Amino acid sequence: MSIPDQQRGEERHSRSNKVKVRNVIRRKGHSHLNITPNISTHSDNSRSENNRNGSMSSEKKVARRATQHDVSRPAMAVLHAAGRRSMRKSRRKGKSRRTAKGARLYKQGYTRGYNEGVRQGQSSFGLVFEGVSIIIPTYNQREYVLQCVSSIEKHTPAPFEIIVVDNASKDGTAEAMLRKGGMVRVAALDQNRGFAGGVNHGLMMARGRHIIVLNNDTLVTPGWLDNMMTCLASDPKIGVVGPVTNYIGGDQQIQVPYREVEEMWSFAATHNRPDADKHRITDRLVGFCWLFSRELLERVGYLDEGYAVGNFEDDDWIIRVKLAGYQLAVAGDAFIHHFGSVSMKALGEQDFAVVNKDNEQFYSQKWGDPHALVAETCRLARQQTSGTPSGQQEDGDTNPMDPRQRISTQGSQDPALQFRHSYDFYPEGSFLSDAKGDVYTLTGGRRRKLNIPVPRGISPVQVAKPDLLAIPAGEALISAGELHGWPRESQQVHTTAVHGSHNSWAEGSIVATVDAPEIRYQISGDKRRRFVSVYAAERWGVHSGHIISVSADQLNSMEEGWPIIAPPQLLNPDL
Repeated sequence: MSIPDQQRGEERHSRSNKVKVRNVIRRKGHSHLNITPNISTHSDNSRSENNRNGSMSSEKKVARRATQHDVSRPAMAVLHAAGRRSMRKSRRKGKSRRTAKGARLYKQGYTRGYNEGVRQGQSSFGLVFEGVSIIIPTYNQREYVLQCVSSIEKHTPAPFEIIVVDNASKDGTAEAMLRKGGMVRVAALDQNRGFAGGVNHGLMMARGRHIIVLNNDTLVTPGWLDNMMTCLASDPKIGVVGPVTNYIGGDQQIQVPYREVEEMWSFAATHNRPDADKHRITDRLVGFCWLFSRELLERVGYLDEGYAVGNFEDDDWIIRVKLAGYQLAVAGDAFIHHFGSVSMKALGEQDFAVVNKDNEQFYSQKWGDPHALVAETCRLARQQTSGTPSGQQEDGDTNPMDPRQRISTQGSQDPALQFRHSYDFYPEGSFLSDAKGDVYTLTGGRRRKLNIPVPRGISPVQVAKPDLLAIPAGEALISAGELHGWPRESQQVHTTAVHGSHNSWAEGSIVATVDAPEIRYQISGDKRRRFVSVYAAERWGVHSGHIISVSADQLNSMEEGWPIIAPPQLLNPDL
């Protein structure tokens, strides 16, 4: 080959290598995954050949430098792995930063939402809605309460809320109710507080203008609530209404033609046709289903939790309703099905008998003769209305007013509709406390808060917060000189004439006759007020050391005032 031809060949070879190098560099800049295999796999033979030639052209040097940027496949895999670890680490750092930021934002949002909920709760506290709060206490009766709630949802068109109070059931009742949602509110108690405790917790939660207490083993039927509401509204003297049923004690039980629950619905649809002629006044309403107003609750207060498990707490509350001046009624056109004492039967026959006997004894110990007490209180109310002096007979009402013409009890000027509060039956000078420990003294029908230490030897009686708030507020006591301990030992009582009285007993004195020392009275406002039982006196801290013996003639010469009853026991600190 001639020298020129050889030079031209070398030039062509050089240009070819330059093109290859440019392609390698271009592809290398784009992605190392696109490196051509023939470049990345130069052999040692090439290097030996270059060495034999003794020198390397500039083009080959450029190509060599380009190939030095490349790596073998194992080295490339290591670089890939390192890159992935670096990327994952970067991602984890980014994710960690995002997670921390998200947690901060969540906490800030939660705090704002919580504070807003508290604010709205405080602003709406005490507000009621124009509907009915249906309270259902239950214990280990999940299937029954589920059926009961479903029947309410299906057959109650009026505005309502359902409050299920679960007495620490073990059968998943609370969880089942929470899953149900809707208009159902659930209170899952940490211990079994019995029927009275469960109802009281529900009463505390209730927001409706009217309230229903309902057994968990019932099924409501079409028209049940409308007909009961009509009965309640028919006479302002009616305080509590109950329906009729297939299984209960007293005159609320009726004969039914069905044997199976499936047959009950057609019977109820026919029976529940509105009929005011089926509404009647009664002396007793069993607590399997009550309808009453919030106003009545504020006057009468909570159920007595001194009754274990159940039984007689409903009779106790009804006595207090009647003492407040209300009547009871049965809506005969409102039928609901009652399976019948399911929770009580679950105790077993022996345990049920023990509970029933204990509660009956407590009821008798607390009230003595409750029917005579109610009759006497009604007589005193009529005397105060008519102005008839004590001991004189009233003339019959020759022209009674139709009850349907009476106006609402709220703001009424009709003396016959001036219902009484629970505190009207509390002793003068007594010391009251709420669950928070605030102490008040009851003086002249007003509550006066103690802003000084409680006197030595005084044990305030705890009453529910609504009971305290119902008492008109007086000036707080800030000086020990204004405070007089009550009750006082008989030897500490100075014989001081009561203002305007011909007797010589100090205000607040505890007296009894020699012949009947167990019948105790308080002297208050020139009147004698009888403690309805020894238990009632003891609940207010009165014992034999406080009693002053008087003659029967001295005692009977005084006008009689409202009786003094025992306040209900409240075991729930939230009431």
